[in-house]
Amino acid sequence: MGIPKAGAALLYELKKDYQLGDSVLQLGKQALYVEADQLPGIAAQFGFDVTIDNATKDQSGEYVPETYNDIVFFEALGFKTVTSLDYSDYEGADLIHDLNTPIPQSLHGNFDFVYDGGTLEHVFDFPQCLRNIHNLLKVGGLVAHAAPSHNHVDHGFYMYSPTVFWDYYHANHYKIIKSYIYEYETEHTAYTATPWLIYDYHPSAIQHLVGGGWGRKRLGIWFVAQKLSESRCDVVPQQGAYTNTWNNISTYDPYLAARNKSATLSRVKMLLRSVPLIGRVLVSLSRALRNFQSADLPQSRPPVIARY
Repeated sequence: MGIPKAGAALLYELKKDYQLGDSVLQLGKQALYVEADQLPGIAAQFGFDVTIDNATKDQSGEYVPETYNDIVFFEALGFKTVTSLDYSDYEGADLIHDLNTPIPQSLHGNFDFVYDGGTLEHVFDFPQCLRNIHNLLKVGGLVAHAAPSHNHVDHGFYMYSPTVFWDYYHANHYKIIKSYIYEYETEHTAYTATPWLIYDYHPSAIQHLVGGGWGRKRLGIWFVAQKLSESRCDVVPQQGAYTNTWNNISTYDPYLAARNKSATLSRVKMLLRSVPLIGRVLVSLSRALRNFQSADLPQSRPPVIARY
């Protein structure tokens, strides 16, 4: 759980576009992987003047915790009250609660902003987590998820597809504020020459890649939704790709495409078997070309909307 440089940029981008309110609840105390001297420049990109004057480092080069921590970071974003919730008090969370179970009534509607910076994937009862977030939020409040997707095997219980957040919040009548996927190579590095690529995401944007093809880099999800007066937490969503099919809305079907491709390929192979020597050469060349295409050439992806 933590906030890297790109995560800080995404939060300030959100602040530029929306009122975040006064109170924030972190699900797990967030470690900071963005340096204090980077924050003013990040904030300035989005029109904010931020100073972190009191941040000091000890002899080992680590920040003195009292001078630069999660509370300092969120206060710089404009929050007046910064609270953290965790399963244990190991990191000094303010509220101790197991998100696998319903939150107490006393916490209902207490927060303007709930930040999931990489927590829900570590909690087994994911639907209960979503219900808890709904109950923690005030009407008009925002929830932000920074969640792991592709290439996070065994990082937590789950690697998410972005459709899970879109379909859940849409079905429960939330307003979808931001919906991105981001690609990155280095994890939790304050200074890196490789920016995170931020892609716009909407349902069906990456359907053509569900059978593989994204590549070796990690993917994460940045999803922000707003609780409205009509919002709920108990509607169990159906996956949008299938509801479109049931409603005769045309969508890309990667499995049908693969079957059609296989049928064509089979006919070509039969033809090549009639000329064995030429056929073996062409099959070898075709296999090499396919391997090169999948490993080294970029796949068709949604538009990159930012680099942080």
